[in-house]
Amino acid sequence: MRKSSEKLKIILNHKMNLLYKELNEYIKRTNKIKKDIIIAPSNIYLLEFIKSSKHQISSQDVCYIDGGDNTGKVSWRQIKSLGIKYTIIGHSEKGDSIQSITKKIKKCLENDITPILCFGNENKKELITNILDNIEIYDSRIIYAYEPLYNIASTDLDIKDIEKNIKIIKKYLNEKGIADPQIVYGGGINENNIKEIYNIKEIIGIMIGSKSSDIDELEKILLNIDEK
Repeated sequence: MRKSSEKLKIILNHKMNLLYKELNEYIKRTNKIKKDIIIAPSNIYLLEFIKSSKHQISSQDVCYIDGGDNTGKVSWRQIKSLGIKYTIIGHSEKGDSIQSITKKIKKCLENDITPILCFGNENKKELITNILDNIEIYDSRIIYAYEPLYNIASTDLDIKDIEKNIKIIKKYLNEKGIADPQIVYGGGINENNIKEIYNIKEIIGIMIGSKSSDIDELEKILLNIDEK
């Protein structure tokens, strides 16, 4: 177990949620939460959070291209110019190729942006080591976000299965030369299971999806955990 003084990261991936009229109340209430939080709002709200939130901010994705004629994309240079130090990469909802994920991660690492790399198996029979073999990116600066697809939006998590795979991931990354890998878990987290997940000793944090954009729901979830 980690010392009680060590705070775990809580990554909030809003996805395509939260309306403009809800921003002030959300920021005001999250500012009162005394935990190590990284908020990933929609791109249209990044500046609002940067200006008013007390927490670290992440983008939900990034483009590895420096700039130019790429309608709808946001480049790493634009993200960095806002002072943002984190970005989510490879989320299953994006459908990125391994080649694209690799380019994004390399560009971020070259420019002091911490990638939150999402990956996961589609079912319990699929070996998580096979997924990691495909990624082929091993760096202590990366936050490895394990999000098994079969747990996303689930209300009945197999905690033993999660813990088993996280131990496998840590051992695998150790063998790739990362002595103390940054691993977080995401998928199906709610107020009933968060304490068990949060206390898995091999992780440095958790990642909460859509529920994190509902401030009432978020507060209920976070009330159920203590620091390690």
